[in-house]
Parts: sequence; C-alpha cells; structure tokens
Amino acid sequence: MKRIILIFIGLTFLIISCSEKVTEIIEDPFNATVLYQGMDCGKAFLIQFNNNVSGLPMNTRDNIFYVINLPEEYKINGKKIKVEYRDPFNNEIMVCTAMGPGYPQIYITKVE
Repeated sequence: MKRIILIFIGLTFLIISCSEKVTEIIEDPFNATVLYQGMDCGKAFLIQFNNNVSGLPMNTRDNIFYVINLPEEYKINGKKIKVEYRDPFNNEIMVCTAMGPGYPQIYITKVE
C-alpha cells in the first residue's frame, strides 16, 4: 500500500512539473528610459534602467548610466527603449569633465 501511495505521489509531481505555462504576461517590454543629454561627456546621453534589470555594473545613482554607441534616432528625452549592453573597452571610454554628477558608462550593443 505504501508503494502505491509513493508511486501516485511521484507521478503527481512529475505531471505537475512537466506542465507548460501557456500564459506569460510581459508587463514592460522596455528595460530603460532615455533621460537627456549629459553635461559632462560631450553629446553622450544618460539612460536609466528599470529596477528589475539584472547584471548591471555597480551604480549608486538610481541605475543611471552614460551610454556609448546610442543611435541618433533613440536620443529622445523620455523614450522607452530595450537595450543590450556591455562594459566599454579601454579605447571606448569617454573622457568626461567633473562639472556634473559622475555616472558610469556602458556600451550599447543593440537597441529596440
């Protein structure tokens, strides 16, 4: 009797774990917002990532970054975008002044 109960419980867990989720709701397809042109790094823009974005470099300023390689058509204040990024290589880092708050830099590899 114990063996039948254990088999039944095992099959139940197997069936439940193999069931496929059919409905997946994407609440926010965007992961960042273009803020404005920063005052420190030439014509570079600042973007702010949503709080749920993982893998961002360490940043203590509300997930705000200077972006390198942002296409012109996305340089619109308040525009919601989805970006893929990486840390910039040494030869890609922008030289910035210390006139405003300092933000880390990221290199944009893809924008939607």
